[in-house]
Amino acid sequence: CRIVQRLLKACPPAQVSEITQTLVEAASTLACHMYGHYVVQHLLQFGTEEQRHHLVRCIEQNAVDIGHSTVGGSVLMTALTHAATEDKAWIARAFAKDPQVLLFLAQDRCGHAGVLAMMSVLQDRGDQHIRANLAQRLDTLRESRFGRVIAKRMDEFDAK
Repeated sequence: CRIVQRLLKACPPAQVSEITQTLVEAASTLACHMYGHYVVQHLLQFGTEEQRHHLVRCIEQNAVDIGHSTVGGSVLMTALTHAATEDKAWIARAFAKDPQVLLFLAQDRCGHAGVLAMMSVLQDRGDQHIRANLAQRLDTLRESRFGRVIAKRMDEFDAK
């Protein structure tokens, strides 16, 4: 994976276009892989707008699998950091559809930051689906280290 990342960084785009196309097509699998997720994150950070757009659609369509992956939270956070504003909303809405994925991510070391970011993205649009789903599981959230961070943020928001 490091070799692929270095190739993508060092070579001109025309020289690695076939490789990047293959990586983008395999992104749903790579995003859940122990080492492959680094390549997806690299493409999200340094890829073209078109590649980022395709990766966002892949993340959106595979939200359940990526969300339940132990490395999925890292991919989610990278996507939310580097995607276009509208793409961030698409990602957040996709993850908001599955309460179990949200709960898993909210209790995950990397995933909880993604949940906070998604809450912020949707809150800016007046959409409270993530908060509503997690509000039903506050007791469960408070039982885990990273879930407590989410629960505290929700309590702070409710206090306003």
